[in-house]
Amino acid sequence: MTMGLWLLMILLAVVLAGLLGFWIGRTTSHERRLIRELEAELDNRMQELNRYRSAVNQHFDRTATLFAGMAGAYRDLYHHLAESCEELADKPTRERLEDRAGRLLANVPVRENREGKPGAAASERELDVKPPRPD
Repeated sequence: MTMGLWLLMILLAVVLAGLLGFWIGRTTSHERRLIRELEAELDNRMQELNRYRSAVNQHFDRTATLFAGMAGAYRDLYHHLAESCEELADKPTRERLEDRAGRLLANVPVRENREGKPGAAASERELDVKPPRPD
């Protein structure tokens, strides 16, 4: 072999050894290990955040369901009282029920409707609550 071929092979071996050393250094360096740890911690935090968001959504979904049930029970109770009052009570008692229920419903805040105008009280609109008819 000629001297030029030997020099070329030595140069190629040095370049390959340098590349191999560079690659080993990159994969085992402290910074790379730190980056992997930080990425793992970020993934864990994102999973924790997603679990938290899911729990919050489930909480408000359950709260809305319970509130709707409570509102329905309130409506049913009020209608039962109004019907019973019409059948069983005298006029002053019916007026007191209407007056007290009216005061109760007057304390319910008025919400704005979709057009931005004041709408009916939330409990009246959503519960379909109507005071008993006076005789």
